[in-house]
Amino acid sequence: MSSATITMSNEKTASNPLSDETVADYLTNNPDFFRRHPNVLADMTLPHHSGNATSLIERQVAILRERGIQTRHKLGELIEAAKENDTLLNTTQSLVIDLINADSLNTIFTLLETQLHKNFGVESASVMLLADDSLEYKQTIDKKFIRNTADAKEKISGILDNSQSLCGTLRETEADFIFNDTKFAVGSAAIAAKKIEHNTINSSNNNNITVMLAVAHHNADHYNSDTGTLFLDYLCDILTALVRKQLA
Repeated sequence: MSSATITMSNEKTASNPLSDETVADYLTNNPDFFRRHPNVLADMTLPHHSGNATSLIERQVAILRERGIQTRHKLGELIEAAKENDTLLNTTQSLVIDLINADSLNTIFTLLETQLHKNFGVESASVMLLADDSLEYKQTIDKKFIRNTADAKEKISGILDNSQSLCGTLRETEADFIFNDTKFAVGSAAIAAKKIEHNTINSSNNNNITVMLAVAHHNADHYNSDTGTLFLDYLCDILTALVRKQLA
């Protein structure tokens, strides 16, 4: 019996499934079928009778099949992660280009907050410039984006004194200071802050300028000690460079 003899359309196969006898006859007449189609054999269950004991070969085959399934699942996960990383990279590149082309600090800050909400799924975002009253450009910056350094040291000194980015829960006063206009509850947050050296800005007495970028979520466990801050630090570094350029 040739292979064409048992080939049927999906509709016919569904209504008239092959009988055991038909399959057995076909395999008998085509003894090399599994050699030509090893993938079929890999998905079959072929018990090896040895009384009440499990055949070593049967056990090995079962283990290899299970490992194959796990490998396929892992490969699928890696492929999905790669796709997500590609999407994140493309979205980030687009954001950075838009930030570079922005013509003012207000535009830069607004654009970054908006894009974090829209394209990165961030619930609450805050971009803030901490500076002394002597900052020459202070009057040109929207009030929601700039705070006095002395006030910041009083409200969020623990955050400012830390040299690394922070992830976790905030005190109510800290959350109110950083996310004062968010419509969401602040359960947890990730915060990056970069200081700008006074000698890099052509302005007198601007020696207390800090750029802060913070994101928050209503879930208290969303941002925690296990959360990576590489992406946040990257954006904060870019933001700091753009602020330095605007104030130069």
